[in-house]
Amino acid sequence: MYKPNKKMGKLIIENRSEIFRPSARTERTPASVTRDILKVIDTPGMISFAGGLPDDSLFPIEDLKNIFETSVSKKGSKLFQYSDTQGHSDLRAWIADRYYPGSSADEILLTSGSQQALDLLSRYFIEEDSPILLERPSYLGAIQVFSSYAPTFIGINYGEEGPDMEELKYVLTNSSEKPKFFYCIPDFQNPSSYSYSLEIRNSISKLLLENGVPILEDTAYRELYFKEELPISLCELGPEHTISIGTFSKTLAPGLRVGWIRAPKKILKDLIIQKQSMDLHSPTLNQELVYGFVSSSKYEEHLSLIRKTYQRKSEHTFNCFQNNFGDSLPLQISKGGLFYWLEFPQEINTDLLFQKCLEKGLAAVPGSSFFVGKPERNHLRWNFSNASEEETKLGVKRLFEVYKSIQK
Repeated sequence: MYKPNKKMGKLIIENRSEIFRPSARTERTPASVTRDILKVIDTPGMISFAGGLPDDSLFPIEDLKNIFETSVSKKGSKLFQYSDTQGHSDLRAWIADRYYPGSSADEILLTSGSQQALDLLSRYFIEEDSPILLERPSYLGAIQVFSSYAPTFIGINYGEEGPDMEELKYVLTNSSEKPKFFYCIPDFQNPSSYSYSLEIRNSISKLLLENGVPILEDTAYRELYFKEELPISLCELGPEHTISIGTFSKTLAPGLRVGWIRAPKKILKDLIIQKQSMDLHSPTLNQELVYGFVSSSKYEEHLSLIRKTYQRKSEHTFNCFQNNFGDSLPLQISKGGLFYWLEFPQEINTDLLFQKCLEKGLAAVPGSSFFVGKPERNHLRWNFSNASEEETKLGVKRLFEVYKSIQK
């Protein structure tokens, strides 16, 4: 294992793998497909529709710059000092007031993005082999986090109005062990962009309460509606058995890494302790920047601009698919969110399609990444928010050319 180096007076390690031994949790955490894809998007000529990237031209840079200067002049070194683990009290109060009527700042924990929120909740709930429920398909970032804690995944098939209620009832009735939670994205779901109907929201909230199963509601896309506001959130329907996760990544800027958890106080105190062990607190300055912007009149103007821009991009993307694919690719125009969920004929393997697309300078995410258990391999997730209209036109054209080539 060790070999003396007489000249240098040191030991040479012949097999470093015996020194650096990763934990089982490290080894079972899968790589993020979208993170891997993003590594190749700087390749000359590559057009990417892979990541859930907002349009960075919409980031309110000048407003944030002004807030920074004003805040530093008023608060000085406090913005650069350690701060409370639970987070900026005024921002927590603002979140509670806007999204959770009847809740208070004491029920909000600020996190370093919603991804950290998922990890904190995994720490709290999941034991090895314990069953958890989630939609099928589901957000691959959540699947990645949950996987590191080695649960037993139970996928519930997802349709245009929400999960299959009969399947959910069957699972809850016949499970030998009560699921730890049901993770869901009721609003413009990632990847499908579908939203729960009001009927489904009421049914799910009631059913899971009756069975004593908590709901983990991910609200990342709730503000990104184009015309009609969404029905009441699951957390509003059942605050006593629903934990809500939110983020400013999609509405403000993902680089700020500010998200939150809304949970009953008895749970939140344990989550705060878990967060202390992770990073002490989320960046003080970033929380101040977010609060300064969202508490101003400019936030509503900003949201209106985002919705109009994404609606225009969504409609342009839809028209590009119609012009190229026609009836060969069934697609409904999006009502919000950031994605189109493309469903190809069963004989089209989108893992292969994805590889061929990369060769042609095009990146999107193959649908198999979004499934637990046996994957479906005829879907592709397509982000419409980041690319320009010209890039979208060219990207859809390239996709159609690759699609036709593998049909032959």
